[in-house]
Amino acid sequence: MAGARTLRRWFSVWKLVVGVVLVLGLWFTGLSAPPPDTLVIGARTGIIVDFDPARIYEVFTAFVAEQFYEQLVDFEKGDFTKIEPGIAESWEVSEDGLTWTFYIRKGVKFHSGNDLAADDVVYSLRRSLALNFHPIWILAQYVPDPEMIQKVDDYTVTITTTEPVAELTIASVLGFQGICSIVDSELVKAHATPDDPWANEWLKEHDAGSGPFKLVKWVREEIIVLERFDDYWEGPAKVKRVIIKDIPDPAAQKLALDKGDIDIAWDLLPEQVDMYRDAEGFKVVETPAWGITYVAMNAGKPPFDNELVRDAIRWAIDYDAIIYGIMKGAAIPGQTFIPKGMFGHLPETPYYKDIERAKRLLTAAGYPNGFEVELLTTDRPDRVAIATQIQADLAEIGVEVKIRQMVGAQFYELYRAQKHTFLVAGWGADYADPDALAKPFAHCCTTGPEAKVRQLAWRNMYVDCDTSILVEQAAKELDAAKREKMYFEIQRRVLDKGPYAILYYPLRQIVMRDVVKGLHLAHMEYYTELWEVYKTG
Repeated sequence: MAGARTLRRWFSVWKLVVGVVLVLGLWFTGLSAPPPDTLVIGARTGIIVDFDPARIYEVFTAFVAEQFYEQLVDFEKGDFTKIEPGIAESWEVSEDGLTWTFYIRKGVKFHSGNDLAADDVVYSLRRSLALNFHPIWILAQYVPDPEMIQKVDDYTVTITTTEPVAELTIASVLGFQGICSIVDSELVKAHATPDDPWANEWLKEHDAGSGPFKLVKWVREEIIVLERFDDYWEGPAKVKRVIIKDIPDPAAQKLALDKGDIDIAWDLLPEQVDMYRDAEGFKVVETPAWGITYVAMNAGKPPFDNELVRDAIRWAIDYDAIIYGIMKGAAIPGQTFIPKGMFGHLPETPYYKDIERAKRLLTAAGYPNGFEVELLTTDRPDRVAIATQIQADLAEIGVEVKIRQMVGAQFYELYRAQKHTFLVAGWGADYADPDALAKPFAHCCTTGPEAKVRQLAWRNMYVDCDTSILVEQAAKELDAAKREKMYFEIQRRVLDKGPYAILYYPLRQIVMRDVVKGLHLAHMEYYTELWEVYKTG
């Protein structure tokens, strides 16, 4: 019997692979249009480093992983203040506010066919803590010790925090796509080796999830193929497969959309998006993204170790030229790290282009004749355009900027390693709370690997222990008015002395054929789900 089952399983997999190959083959050779049961997205996929949940941190990577990994809790569409059950169907907290008990939903299947149970939840969270990759601060700030995660029985798990945490905060953390995603422990263990006990290498390119889609193919910077998981506990997805084609050039994305080769263009430029607003057969979908586009200056390296130099850069930039010229208004003005619409936003924009003031600051800093510096950027056209604008702006104060472009994966590997001096980048809130931005932008007491939070302040070697303490206090404050004032103070400190020039808050835009229905674009892009998306033709 075992042999027969193995043969049937092999034959089923073989049929699936052959089917995918035939569909893709016909499509790529121009013999067939994308079928109605297949959603085709054109996107810039070069940012993807790998798909191991313990490492996932870039927005687009998390969006893709959202389709095949799940977490204990979820949120209502469009409202990140309303918590919904996920893998956990219910939960409760102890009287002292420290121990959370999660009751795991029965009947959930992994893509392998294994049942999801308490062992998988415990293994997944402990695995992320053990691997200790950069995103782990999100969980470790409240649950630093693997022993704080315990199995009670086959479908019950307790998680103990170091201090009482509000329900929305703990839900936001445990609902994070990446380090808190639940993996198939039996499958992952089967691919572990003595040198790689957590199967990190295998999980980089494979999925071990329970979501509505399965990752069946990923060719780096070429294509991602997701197949519907028919045994998904909420019911099968409405499309059979999702194909994400790597099309890094927005002009090529537009051409593919116009020809009908793709259903959704993920990375069009603002001026391209405007062409579709009244175009028959297309639909523009947009939402304010809880994100920040910024310039980073490594405060651990000359000349940016001098705060006067950092301030000079902020006064030299033409913000309006970027917002209204390059972004064509697809950006919301703002210079503080908590975006408009989120609790704690400080609506102060003190900086504008003032060349004489910037020159005086450079002279006071000891650079009367300016300096040379390399500005890193990904190869995204909008980022390259922003870098070019900054290059022109800084030339007016004697700073010679050399622009270096690279693919996203290479860019973020370098940035994570603190090996940059000057760059243009973007950041999005990990969860719907100001703490999700205060810790990355303002928390750093040491630049070494022992740092509690190894994110943007750490990457840019911006050490400010007093502000870091205030960040931690604000996260615990239960009085909303007091908490808001604390975040105002934190933002003012970073605005004045920090290693950033915040340029704007992005307005997220995509364009799709009007046959695509059921897509809700989340404020935090990585929560955008494709499970309910379908096509009418």
